[in-house]
Amino acid sequence: MTDHQPVELVVLCGFLGSGKTTLLSEFLRQTQLRDTAVIVNEAGEIGIDGVLVAEDQEALDLRMLANGCVCCSLRSSLVTTVADLLDAPRPVGAPALRRVILETSGLSRPGPILASLADPELSSRGLRVSVISTLDAQSGGLRTEQFEDAAAQLAAAQKIVLTKIDLVDDATLAERVRQAQAINPLAEILFGRERAALVDAAFAPANENTLPIAEVAAANLSYSGSGFEHHRIHVLCGEAAPGISWENLSWWLDDLAGLAGEKLLRVKALVTVTDCEEPILIQGVGTTYGMPRRMLTQKNRPDVIIVITRDLSAAEISEHFAQSAVKLYPMAGVASSRLGHSSQISLSSRSFYASNDL
Repeated sequence: MTDHQPVELVVLCGFLGSGKTTLLSEFLRQTQLRDTAVIVNEAGEIGIDGVLVAEDQEALDLRMLANGCVCCSLRSSLVTTVADLLDAPRPVGAPALRRVILETSGLSRPGPILASLADPELSSRGLRVSVISTLDAQSGGLRTEQFEDAAAQLAAAQKIVLTKIDLVDDATLAERVRQAQAINPLAEILFGRERAALVDAAFAPANENTLPIAEVAAANLSYSGSGFEHHRIHVLCGEAAPGISWENLSWWLDDLAGLAGEKLLRVKALVTVTDCEEPILIQGVGTTYGMPRRMLTQKNRPDVIIVITRDLSAAEISEHFAQSAVKLYPMAGVASSRLGHSSQISLSSRSFYASNDL
């Protein structure tokens, strides 16, 4: 690529039947996307979703990754496909490539996908990676048979889009919003009944200037309600001891990943360390952490660490890290009015990942 403006890579995930393809198809129908390419991954050999997507945009640059999953058997193919899209010459008169949308299979987990995007082949390309997850408002998203995959998808997302909301009443919709907030209080929850606005909000360009993590911590401290809870999902909030060094903090992060393994769904932390004047932003999906970032405009933010796990409680983590300089506690139920992350029409979006940050 001769144009060095970062390309946005949107990972669109969600469990089987949750409405990913419908959401993507509606976006393609209502938008001129000459600067966009789409990668569709299907676990089966016959790419039905790819056919549906292609039907909506004849000139769309569409790549299929079929008969496998990009979070496991097709990880190397994903890297090659993304690199090919970035390197391919643009058609005469076409604008530079600005966006790649990866629609994953319903069984894909975002953590390994983001780890693949940190491959040396891509890490110098300046990709700005964000994760969108769909949640079926009619059936919910955490039935026993799909729990582990769906929980990983929802916890990784910067945006959770509620789908099939035309099939539920307001009370059910409100319950689904609370469910999504309880699983991932860091995400922006999109649930508007005005479909076109909802679709636009889901794929709105990422804006990394919005940093909700401190607000999440403040809401946790100021609200003691119960809200929706799932007994296998643990949202933990904590802080590092004053005067912690980057070396000690990074050791703790590595040890946490080693202890939790696949039970670690999401980490986001804003911490002041002795090695740096500005707070450091650390982010992770699964056991893959991004490169730490100095937050030059966040000097007055309180330090906070948010960890989302599956089947691993704060007490179990504390038992293994009894002498640690980092302490985690169960997060109290968080009211949507306190968080302010749910919106019927998104006014801003957040991107927490870039390829050189992974």
